[in-house]
Amino acid sequence: MEGIPIGRKVNLFAHDGYDALITSLSLMFKITILCPDQVYSEKNYVLTYEDQEGDWMLVGDVPWEIFLTSVKKLMITRVDRCGSSWNTPREKVATKDRR
Repeated sequence: MEGIPIGRKVNLFAHDGYDALITSLSLMFKITILCPDQVYSEKNYVLTYEDQEGDWMLVGDVPWEIFLTSVKKLMITRVDRCGSSWNTPREKVATKDRR
């Protein structure tokens, strides 16, 4: 699974917040993704995103409404991979669908 990009379209506007989005992606990929307010350990997964400027950010860093206007790509990332390799996609990638 790690290192294999899997493109999926996700309608972000069908979700009412980060928790709903994370729950949907957890079910889609059959993996546990932690919400921004949970305690992380090295083996857990978190949701990250690429913004309009090309920076990778942790989901939950900005209010939901701002996130909707700035996200380009989503990436499920292992917590221990969020260090210096921040700009190198290593997990499943989902692109947004703005319907």
